[in-house]
Amino acid sequence: MDDRLRQRFDGLWARTTGAPGAEAAWRALDAGYGEAARHYHGWRHIADLLEGHDAARALPDFAELVHDAIDLALVFHDAVYDTADAVNEAHSTDLLRAHAGPEADSSPIRAAEAMIRATAAHAPSADPATRLIPDLDLAVLGAARPIYAACAEAIRCAYTAVPDAAWYVGRAVMLDHFLARPRLHQTASFRGRFETSALANLAAELHALRAGRPSVE
Repeated sequence: MDDRLRQRFDGLWARTTGAPGAEAAWRALDAGYGEAARHYHGWRHIADLLEGHDAARALPDFAELVHDAIDLALVFHDAVYDTADAVNEAHSTDLLRAHAGPEADSSPIRAAEAMIRATAAHAPSADPATRLIPDLDLAVLGAARPIYAACAEAIRCAYTAVPDAAWYVGRAVMLDHFLARPRLHQTASFRGRFETSALANLAAELHALRAGRPSVE
């Protein structure tokens, strides 16, 4: 893990909570993101999202957003990730609030909490920041095919307990859900950059799954 990520977190925690518990919060995050079973939803994923956010915050569409709250949401959104649990996002917000302590009801924490919960379904939102969070999370869908394929493989590794036959069916249902959406990305900037390639990647993986192949060509 890059030391810059820790330094960035310490500054972020001080600005958003004013609380002295950065070390304890970091240890809790590292206990999750540092797990060996985090084949995709680990520190590398968080670093990629923060990098994507850094690029997005320079765009006029996102200039007025509260970027510290967005960073906080990105850092905590997969803090709890149990492949057998359907409410990881709620548990992740609980972790954030627990470490924020007296500041749990402050504006940045409440905003981050709402954004984290929104990642559960990546549903459309009227809030500009909450639209950006899912777009950052789904940007990998529109990455170059080798990057997308590596992502799909890493996610499969996280679900090794699921037999291939069941995985093919379940994953196909999820991909069908994405492909059925009128739009994958909620913001114009991300649609323009990623939508076409994301649809192609999803369709390619779906074709592979229905042919009984685990990899994306």
